[in-house]
Amino acid sequence: MQPAFLLALCLCVVGWLAPARADERAAENLLIEQPLRISTAVAAISRPDGEAPAMFFMGFAGFGEERVFANEVRFAAKVVAERYGTGARSLLLVNDRQDSSSAPIATVSSLHYALAALANRMDVDEDVLFLALSSHGSAGTLAVSHEPLMLRDLTADGLAQALDDAGIKWRVIVISACYSGSFIDALRNANTIVITAAAADRSSFGCSDDRDLTYFGEAFYRDALPGSGTLREAFGEAVTAIEEREAREHIEPSRPQAYFGEAIEARLARIRRPAAP
Repeated sequence: MQPAFLLALCLCVVGWLAPARADERAAENLLIEQPLRISTAVAAISRPDGEAPAMFFMGFAGFGEERVFANEVRFAAKVVAERYGTGARSLLLVNDRQDSSSAPIATVSSLHYALAALANRMDVDEDVLFLALSSHGSAGTLAVSHEPLMLRDLTADGLAQALDDAGIKWRVIVISACYSGSFIDALRNANTIVITAAAADRSSFGCSDDRDLTYFGEAFYRDALPGSGTLREAFGEAVTAIEEREAREHIEPSRPQAYFGEAIEARLARIRRPAAP
């Protein structure tokens, strides 16, 4: 080969590698800074005075390439804050292709770290965590994606282990994803409510990039939860609305599922609701 051609070839290779290395550095830096971002967010959270149990909120939007999931957990945070007064006790982990800076990103590792940090702000024997997850799903798995990062998906057993490791005893877990009913067996106990958008072998609907909320998000968070007396009532209202919508649209029923632990509903009734404006 002629020296001039070799030089041109080398310059092309360097030009091709430089952006890739820059992207890799940016991705690495993004991951490295997550513990500090979570710690900073949690440092602003404090438990209210008194012996009554308090509600804390965490949102997890797993799939960053479609914004409906980020929109949904942000909306859930707003609705739960209005109902249970969690506005100053909320933490979001969000994968959003258009925004990697306004909230820590959602990864399996960040979930473990955030739960442990939030538990340090709670009275874990008294307080309740409302954990809202939204993403694509498959049997026993919730998708976790934030390009160009290579991330692990969240499994049902992994979620249960993260909560156990954090020592958070009282839990309301709402999973908006296809096949999300497959998470129930791993999470069920007397101190836990698990609400899912679909049965273990069913798809849920409305998870497209041009939507603000999924079908489940609209029925549960937007329409049912604000005015219902209990979470059980909200779930029942949401199921009815979803069944009617799916029948109208002639789509395969998603069959949302729920498990209500025998101890936690009485605890939820003791949580002080914010005063009406």
